[in-house]
Amino acid sequence: MDLIEARKRERYTQQQVADIMGISRPTYARMEKHPGDISVDDARKLARIFRVDVQDIFFTRDDS
Repeated sequence: MDLIEARKRERYTQQQVADIMGISRPTYARMEKHPGDISVDDARKLARIFRVDVQDIFFTRDDS
């Protein structure tokens, strides 16, 4: 799953997600661009925010 897709599905802006996580918007934007660099703790927070499993933050599914 793509973080941008998940964020938009929940109708959040980057700033709103950053505020919920207690980080800056640029820091969150980097997470969207480089999800492999996200810490486990941040992945857990994102999973709760986006209502997905933690592994969905790290691994994208290729349905093709």
